[in-house]
Amino acid sequence: MNFAPVAQLDRAAGFEPAGRRFKSCRAHSFTRLSALLVLCASLSACGLLRSKPDPQTGELMPKTVAVVPVANQSQDITLPALIRFFLEEELDDKGFSVILRFDEIDDQLRQLGVTDGSQIHDGNIQNIGQSLKVEGLLQCILHEATQSKGVRVIRATFRLISVFSGRTLWEKQYEVEQKVAGRIPVKGTVTPNWTLKQARSLARSSAGKLPKKLVQDALKSLHR
Repeated sequence: MNFAPVAQLDRAAGFEPAGRRFKSCRAHSFTRLSALLVLCASLSACGLLRSKPDPQTGELMPKTVAVVPVANQSQDITLPALIRFFLEEELDDKGFSVILRFDEIDDQLRQLGVTDGSQIHDGNIQNIGQSLKVEGLLQCILHEATQSKGVRVIRATFRLISVFSGRTLWEKQYEVEQKVAGRIPVKGTVTPNWTLKQARSLARSSAGKLPKKLVQDALKSLHR
C-alpha cells in the first residue's frame, strides 16, 4: 500500500495531517468582521451609534432634524419652498432623520402663531424644536434671488441649531449663479403656501435646478 508523504497531506485543502477539518485564520477573521458589521448596523438602526462630539461644544450632532420655514428677504416666493424641499431631501441623504415634512411642520407652527420664517429667532427656536419633538432645527435665510443680464443669482445662509442648548452647530453662507436665456416659467398657481406635492412637482421642473445646486453645495460640509 502506498502512503502520501506528510508534506502532501499538509497541503490538502481544509485538512490537518491527522485528517481533522479546520478553518483558516482568514475564515475566522472574515466571520468576526461580518459579525462586527452586523452589530454596527444594528446599533445605528437603534440610534445607539452616534457621531463624535463637537470638539468645541462637546455636543453630538442631532439625529432628528426639522427644516423650519425660510426667512425670505428676496422678492421670490417660489424659492423658499424649493430650498426647503431640497434641504429635507439632502438631510435625509446625509443620514439625518427627517420625521416631519414641511407641510406637517407648518401646520404645527400655525398653532404656535408662527406663519413666517422671519418669526423664528434665537429667543423661541428651542421652544419650537421642543414642540416639534426634534433634536435639531435647520434654518435658512434667503438673502438674494436676482436675475440680471442673463445671470440668475441666489444667496442664502444655512445653520443647524441644537434644540437642547440653542447653540449653532453648523453654519454656511453660499451663493450660486446660472446663466439663463429668460425668466424661468413656473407652472400653476404661484403661492407662498406650498404643499409638499406642489413643491415636489416644481422641484422636478427647470425651476428646481439652481436651488438644488445651492443646497447640495452648501451642505457638503455638514456631516453627522
